[in-house]
This record gives sequence, structure tokens and C-alpha cells, in this order.
Amino acid sequence: MLPAANSPVWMQIATGKRPVRTEKLAINLFAKNMAMSLARDSSPANVQQLAARTYEFFLKYEKIFASEFDKILA
Repeated sequence: MLPAANSPVWMQIATGKRPVRTEKLAINLFAKNMAMSLARDSSPANVQQLAARTYEFFLKYEKIFASEFDKILA
């Protein structure tokens, strides 16, 4: 089960404070996209949007990548 949408973990993942280490290409591409977006715009509004997108990504692919997400969220 994923943490709530307002959990600080999503902000940590979106900002790179919680590293995403996986061999799954889709997750790595998503993480890279977040990092590039953060590098372009590190405003609080964008960081909030990235955290929300991170939660939505995990929610959408929870069943497919459950074991990988468990490792990232541990």
C-alpha cells in the first residue's frame, strides 16, 4: 500500500532526496524526467507539482512495479 498523497515521501522522491535505484527502465526514465524538470524550475509550485506527479505515477503502476516500489519506499 502506498503512502498518502500528502506524505513527505513524494516530495523526497521528486526532489532526489530519496534516491530511486532500480533496474526498471520506466521508473528510471520517470525519475530522470523529474530531475530534469526540477533543474529547469525549482520553484515551490513546481516541486509540489512534481510530488503530485510522482504519487500519480506510483499509484498508476503500483501493481506492475509493486516489488520495486516497496524497495524505493522502504
